[in-house]
Amino acid sequence: MTPEDAARTARLRSWFDVATSYSPEPTHDGTSVAYLSDPGERPQAFRVPIDGGRSIPLTPDGQRIGAIHPSPTDGSAVVALDSGGNEHWQLALLSDMSQGRPTIRSLTNDPDVIHSPGRWREDGKRYAFSSNARDRRFFDVYELEVGREGATPVPVLTADGLHDVVDARAGQLLIAHARTNLDVDLILRQGERTLTLNPHEGEETVRAATVTSEAVYAGANPGREFAALVRYRPGRPGHEFLREYLGDVELVEASPDGRQLLVGVNRDGWSELHLFSPATGEDRPLPTSPKGVVAKARWTPDGSAIVHDLSSVEGVEVYRRFVESGKPRRLTNSPRPVPVHVRDPKLERAVAVDRVVLPYWQYEPAGAAVGTLIEVHGGPESQARPGLNRFRQFLVAEGWRVVLPNVRGSTGYGRTFVHLDDVRKRMDSVRDLRDLVAHVRKRDGASVGPIGILGGSYGGFMVLSALSTYPDLFSAGVDIVGIANFVTFLEKTGPWRRAVREAEYGTLDHDRDFLEEISPLGHADRITAPLLVIHGRNDPRVPAHEAEQIVETLRTLGRTVDLLMFDDEGHGIVGRTNRERAYGAVAAFLAQHVGRAASSAPP
Repeated sequence: MTPEDAARTARLRSWFDVATSYSPEPTHDGTSVAYLSDPGERPQAFRVPIDGGRSIPLTPDGQRIGAIHPSPTDGSAVVALDSGGNEHWQLALLSDMSQGRPTIRSLTNDPDVIHSPGRWREDGKRYAFSSNARDRRFFDVYELEVGREGATPVPVLTADGLHDVVDARAGQLLIAHARTNLDVDLILRQGERTLTLNPHEGEETVRAATVTSEAVYAGANPGREFAALVRYRPGRPGHEFLREYLGDVELVEASPDGRQLLVGVNRDGWSELHLFSPATGEDRPLPTSPKGVVAKARWTPDGSAIVHDLSSVEGVEVYRRFVESGKPRRLTNSPRPVPVHVRDPKLERAVAVDRVVLPYWQYEPAGAAVGTLIEVHGGPESQARPGLNRFRQFLVAEGWRVVLPNVRGSTGYGRTFVHLDDVRKRMDSVRDLRDLVAHVRKRDGASVGPIGILGGSYGGFMVLSALSTYPDLFSAGVDIVGIANFVTFLEKTGPWRRAVREAEYGTLDHDRDFLEEISPLGHADRITAPLLVIHGRNDPRVPAHEAEQIVETLRTLGRTVDLLMFDDEGHGIVGRTNRERAYGAVAAFLAQHVGRAASSAPP
């Protein structure tokens, strides 16, 4: 390792020293908040006093913790954990969280089955969750008596499809049945009675929902471009629109007494919080400082405050926000702050060749850019948003201009926009990358410099497809857990995912020829730019075979390609040690093949 490489590695390590804290859940007595954080090797569960103070670890640093749900009646909690990033979540019970580091007792123990965490019943005795134990293709809903050792999960809802427990209150379970990522049935379980709240033709997207003793409230888009605040009353047909906002309603949480709703709105990527009264229709915006993205919010048991996470360029922390004043109080603090202040990105817009408007975020370095990087999000039903990304902000601090496009097919810009890339329109979204580059070059001129492209998951497909479709456009590419061949991907992905993914990409029965035609693997001979491929051996979504086959093909063709395969990772690189190795390799690769120094070096 050269002195320059060593110095760059040290700077990158300082960014991974910034811990993120997220997914807050108040304890039953309201005295503390449980949450997840990653100051060590992998994300673990912690507890912090409701007024702030020293955080206490609840789980040992080893297996990844994916959720923590405190009991509504005592100091115990259910946690979900997986092994090596395989997402085969198992459930366990933590003993009294107030007694130092609690003991952990397994509630499920079948490593071949996924146990997706859900919600506690109000009695604190039963925990509802979903699992694909019956059939690996489907997720049924179960309940488990957590206090009784050796208890067997009891089926609550058994039906083909993907079911998730959304909420539990007043003796009811609220369940989401996902037909696709964008088409959801809301199901209410009342004792032995099962009601579908939103029977519909076509597609209806439900982004969030909560249940009270009187109604179900949701962020949904029946007949609309964006998800509005909607009310469903059990036993009454149809829905009521309560309020529309300037963006998608993506969070809805009822207060403990059911009289107020916390509503989170995605407005051009930023989060806005509102308090809404269903009885009066009064809507009160809450202060949006600090500015960022809220992923999860919960009411405190007494209804006086809300706890939520917030991701900004300064970090990801947990806040307590008082209902009466709306003022936030930060409860968590990363052991290390961000090493370099990076300015909030600017939301810009490009226009594609067919006049479709393409929103994108642009991060600018403090000085002259060493080059420009196009970073493509996954999904594709996802959205590039302006929260903390440690590696991205490291790159900006290193002098890179980073551009995050929301190409057609992204969420956050309405029903029409998200379907502009479906099936046979797939390559239109790849063309958007060409049009974006042309726009950025025209707008920023010579300062753009050489251009690299990187992306993960579906974004990895976009990298490979852009390099093969427009081989002269990019100096190099980085593919992280990406799709190389849609046919082999659909054949080998987790069986519970195939039907949902075919709704977006096309089916093997009807679209196989087209899927083969657009797969980058079939056009690998057109890839001439250097490529770095990173993957996890345990990836249940995009199997590692996708990385292996594109690398093998490019090596046979004599191309410049490197592969980093991690045996203890899945769909993404989670472990701290692995992250340092993977993203250190990306940083060195970009400096070598894309930066101005690399582009001006003699051959």
